[in-house]
Amino acid sequence: SSLMTLGALGVGEAMAQNAPVQRRGAMYRSFRFSGKQPSTVDFNYKPRRLNKVIELWEDNQVVAYAEFGASGAPDTYEEGKRMSQTFCDAINYEMENDSFSFDGLRNFMQGLVDGGPTPSGHRTPMVFVTLPAWGFDGPSMRANVWQINQALSAGAHGCLICEMESPEAGEIAIAGGRYKWTWPGVPELPIEGCRGAGSQSFAAHIWGISSAEYSRVADVWPHNPKGEISMGFKLENRRSAQVAEQLMAIRGLAFAEPGPSDNGLSHLGWDAVRADITREQRAALPASKRLAEDLERIRLAAKANNVKWLGNGPPGATPQQEIDQGRRMGPSGPEARVQADRLYTKRKMPY
Repeated sequence: SSLMTLGALGVGEAMAQNAPVQRRGAMYRSFRFSGKQPSTVDFNYKPRRLNKVIELWEDNQVVAYAEFGASGAPDTYEEGKRMSQTFCDAINYEMENDSFSFDGLRNFMQGLVDGGPTPSGHRTPMVFVTLPAWGFDGPSMRANVWQINQALSAGAHGCLICEMESPEAGEIAIAGGRYKWTWPGVPELPIEGCRGAGSQSFAAHIWGISSAEYSRVADVWPHNPKGEISMGFKLENRRSAQVAEQLMAIRGLAFAEPGPSDNGLSHLGWDAVRADITREQRAALPASKRLAEDLERIRLAAKANNVKWLGNGPPGATPQQEIDQGRRMGPSGPEARVQADRLYTKRKMPY
């Protein structure tokens, strides 16, 4: 949802307008690659990294992702095979609100491998997992950091931590994406990594490398330039905005988003969903103005810290202006819209 949409509509209306209708079953076929490539593509391109998204970010490209939320039915392997040929660069495997199953995630990752490689030549699309390990405070994150280990041990390339509002929780989450070592020449982080020996076996199989090599490269980028793990935060409530600058400065953070729908709920409360108010009345509320200001504060904090932005640009910006202002990731929408971004950025990597 854009800032303008949230200012004019109730959050419930905005969510309905922007709902990922491709999230279930056969509808995923809309994510399948059509075969069309931007005219700027180099057909002799050879991947240089395991994590397709990091490779694109290093080339200053915009990443499009598809979203998969498991229903709980035993369909994740076949859905992984089908989505292996997506025109998207990444897949958000959603476990914050959808079925919470690491078996399902492992089956999905195996399906991606068996259906691959991607049209770009990567073994799989980049996969990041949203988890119900909310960033309320340090103690709650310590109690739930095991979820990050489980997601990465399934072969995912990163995690997106929701409701991030505590710098302490943020540092613990980054530690959850790391082993207990630091590359020579890479600065130590405040908290030692949480991942332990044995967690590399299945993930290495999914990545197509040895366990020893996985243990070396499974570190957080960009803090470790050779790392292949992408950690992200959602700053999606009014408290998040008040510490946005501190959160975005946490070392090891790769990408972030403002969670505009949840931020709308947090800022407007009942006014976000009530039926007896017009969109014009809702847009005129002081809380709507604070919402727009806080969303922009979060975006600018990400930009100042070179955190890759999963979101829109300033209010009223065109897609090209959003890219110029730092948009580097987002849900895909139609393939034609994704291709327009890729043409504008003169992308050389095939889909």
